[in-house]
Amino acid sequence: MLIKKVIFTVFFLTSVLFSQQIKKEISETYEKENIAVFEISDNSSVYGKNLGAKMTALIENSLTKLNRFNIVDRKNLDKYLKEMELQLTGITEKQIIEAGKIYGYSKAVTGKIISANVAVEYNEDDSFSLYSSVEMVLQITDVETAKILYSSKLNGSSYDITSGYPSYSVRESLIHDACNNLSYKVEKKMRDIFKIAVKIADIDKGNIILLAGKNHGVSQRTRFKVYSPKEDIILPSGNIISGGYDYKGTLRIKELKNEYLIAKISRGKNIQVGDIAKETVIGNLAMGIFLDYSAYNLPDFQRTYKSAVKPNEGKMNISLNKNKYALGIHFKMGYNGVLFSPNLSVGLLFGDFLKSSYTVNARANFDININLYHEVLRLIITPYIGAGLSFTTIGRIIEGNYYTDNNIYLPNGAKIDSRDIMFGIGASLSLQYNVTDTIGVNLGVGYRFYTNPINLGVFSDGTEISLPENVKTVNLTGLEFTFGAFFIL
Repeated sequence: MLIKKVIFTVFFLTSVLFSQQIKKEISETYEKENIAVFEISDNSSVYGKNLGAKMTALIENSLTKLNRFNIVDRKNLDKYLKEMELQLTGITEKQIIEAGKIYGYSKAVTGKIISANVAVEYNEDDSFSLYSSVEMVLQITDVETAKILYSSKLNGSSYDITSGYPSYSVRESLIHDACNNLSYKVEKKMRDIFKIAVKIADIDKGNIILLAGKNHGVSQRTRFKVYSPKEDIILPSGNIISGGYDYKGTLRIKELKNEYLIAKISRGKNIQVGDIAKETVIGNLAMGIFLDYSAYNLPDFQRTYKSAVKPNEGKMNISLNKNKYALGIHFKMGYNGVLFSPNLSVGLLFGDFLKSSYTVNARANFDININLYHEVLRLIITPYIGAGLSFTTIGRIIEGNYYTDNNIYLPNGAKIDSRDIMFGIGASLSLQYNVTDTIGVNLGVGYRFYTNPINLGVFSDGTEISLPENVKTVNLTGLEFTFGAFFIL
């Protein structure tokens, strides 16, 4: 019930925010924004020479790479501003809007560098660590609505280490690297703000056609959420309340061309021509947490040994209680692919609930994903190779001190611990249900074949000791059952 409430809230907020972002009618063909980048002003010191112009050029280059905008030629814009006797830097918001309406750009990017510094730290090995930072206030203005779409501080940084005392040119180079980092963050912010939104142009045998492609900044990793507009509500007073948008599903790109793309439905139904597809960010990094109930195979073993040196003193009592299965938990992280998903997992099997034994288990997995219904319901086959490292208390010293020779002994009550390693292979079969695009649950069963434990040493109070005979501990061969949740980042 709680999950349903969370999902409803997310969908509701998404619908509200989406409806607020749409300022004009969305067409079938994506139309690039006309955007002007004004020269970044610079109030920083020391490294301020031409830093504003450099930052402006880097931002223009980043926006050009995005392939999502028609960027106004700055030479013509500067000429126009000079004719209007306006400052190229420090132009007011009102002047930006007025110039935009005349010159034909709908969005404007302005900024001000407020600091540019290089911090130097002297290291013990006579080297120097350098940390550069460039901080800028970025503002994006919507000329058509006269509203500020975004205004915030962004910080670019860089790091280097040098054996000699850093010269001015070295510091200047680091500032340039920080500017590159800052322009990347501006590019990422612009991509977040100006998401592609188009109407579905056609549907052919389940293939969704969108008239946006590589030439509009779409990449193979881009996904689209689909919405349909709801009817407006007309109040008795005659006022109209926007009906907003209903979420209907998600699309994954199947084939990407320069001017269009073909997508398939990864979740959702009743998607129709005319519905709005809006670019979204769904990562390819998957993280999961799983409960594990697995074969542990700790054997029953009871022995008591007397000291060969002083048999009338303490004894070594080896006592293992049989434990067939153990409860555990493991974490999984890796690539979330369409068909194949390589990933790594590490887990902890609690043995007898950590009283005397536990095992750390690490695996290299290779998920094979078979979609049963879109990407909502999946059958996953997972072969893997693994290694387990077990820590088991196998006994104690009883009835006094246990002498290993005439002068060295293990004190009464001291624990005896065995460390063992196992290697093996296995496979699991699981059913995965994706509750949303980024949250899912998984139920699985598997079988694994592991080697007998290879002893890495027996210890008592941190001292390695020898046993009168070999004692086998944990063996991980057998069935395993898992249940867990995963998240796409």
